[in-house]
Amino acid sequence: MTTDDSAPMQRGDGGDGAAFRSCFGSFATGVAIASCRAGAEDPGTAITINSLTSVSLDPALALFCLEDTSGTMESFLRAGHFALNILAAHQQDISNRYARDHTVVAGDFGASWQSGAPILNGALAVADCVLHDVHGGGDHRILVGRVVETGWRSGGAPLLYYRGTYGSIGDSAS
Repeated sequence: MTTDDSAPMQRGDGGDGAAFRSCFGSFATGVAIASCRAGAEDPGTAITINSLTSVSLDPALALFCLEDTSGTMESFLRAGHFALNILAAHQQDISNRYARDHTVVAGDFGASWQSGAPILNGALAVADCVLHDVHGGGDHRILVGRVVETGWRSGGAPLLYYRGTYGSIGDSAS
């Protein structure tokens, strides 16, 4: 598929939320689940995200963003750790579940790693993190984690999100 370069560029004011979403919805992203557990009695919290970025190699840092009003914010701050579970193409149902309901379902997650955060079964890759810093970012908070352990599968296709729909690319081995 190619872009029609002759089509006029749609434009909108930077403060217009719909125009902002249309612009950045054109940037295809991967889909992940951020998960945490604030103590032994806590079943865990998980939320679908696509604001995932590696920040630094030394030290190894990664970040994701949460809306200030998210009901999950307190859980992530109290836990002091999180796992960034990168979804495989076949995990669209998991993405939809944790976009709506943020309580960890035991069958979806396996054993925790170093940080204590729940690790998603079948994830394409995982970064296990200890909370390193929190920054303000408009109506969101930027949670930066120091990566203490990573894991990945040598094959598989990622789940992608583009202009409000899911997609994937072919299986790739790395």
